[in-house]
Amino acid sequence: MSELGSLLVRAREARGLTLEDAERDTRISRRYLQALESEQFEVIPAPVYARGFLRSYSQYLGIDPQEALSLFPREDDAEYGEPVAPRTASAPARPTRQQPISAVGASRPTWRQPQPPSRQPGRPAPGGRAPGAYQRQQPTLPLEPMIGVDIGVPKPTNRVKTDPAAQTRSLVIAVVAVGAIVAVVLIAFLISNLGGESTPPGSTSSNSGTVRNPTPLPTQAGQLPPSGLQTTQGVVPAVEGKTAIIARAAIQEAGFVAVEKTQKSNAPKGTVITQSPAADVAWRAGDNVIIVVSEGP
Repeated sequence: MSELGSLLVRAREARGLTLEDAERDTRISRRYLQALESEQFEVIPAPVYARGFLRSYSQYLGIDPQEALSLFPREDDAEYGEPVAPRTASAPARPTRQQPISAVGASRPTWRQPQPPSRQPGRPAPGGRAPGAYQRQQPTLPLEPMIGVDIGVPKPTNRVKTDPAAQTRSLVIAVVAVGAIVAVVLIAFLISNLGGESTPPGSTSSNSGTVRNPTPLPTQAGQLPPSGLQTTQGVVPAVEGKTAIIARAAIQEAGFVAVEKTQKSNAPKGTVITQSPAADVAWRAGDNVIIVVSEGP
């Protein structure tokens, strides 16, 4: 591979393109593109087609077409390849349903030089001189069809290559963010459930039963009837076996707050089956005294 083929291959690989991409964008057969890169020009039907394909392909790759054409060998160079013997043109057969025209034959025209225009003998000009006597004959140059001067193919943009490491980092960051949000929500939920014993008005549930609202403070003693028990301020009264109303009144009279829980028991319904602290214990005024009341069997 000489300079021209190396130039085309380097330009295509620098843009991250394959021969399939170039074939799709330029509408030039992959076989011809590969022939240009490997400099096997004899694969292309005629020199004019090879130059046209080279002009279009170099423009597509962002190479100066004139620079690429300057590296293209001439037809009489040995490296261009053996010329193909011209075939005798015959009258084209009329296409039929059984024998349609071959698309391959139509896409590979035979290279032929255009014939110079025939000269008709003209009349002598006035004065006895022929036109050729005072007008120099201009040489006739062979005309070549221009193929692929500018096919309007947009230059391929640089393709964005994804980085697997960047994708992995993004995924890890997303997972960590979601985990942090879930952790914050869970902590807030636990704090709301564990951070305080205050409950709305009404009864609250516990492991040992239902806790009713505590008995009012001594300043509200008028709400309960007298217990009829002997009580001492600052000493827990003995209320086991008493009814819940008497127990609450006695606890209130001793300066404490009664906290009532219920539990199924064989004892009569509404009777205190246990208390905490126990009876005759010195207790701080205003603290809770828990009584467990039977709900019946």
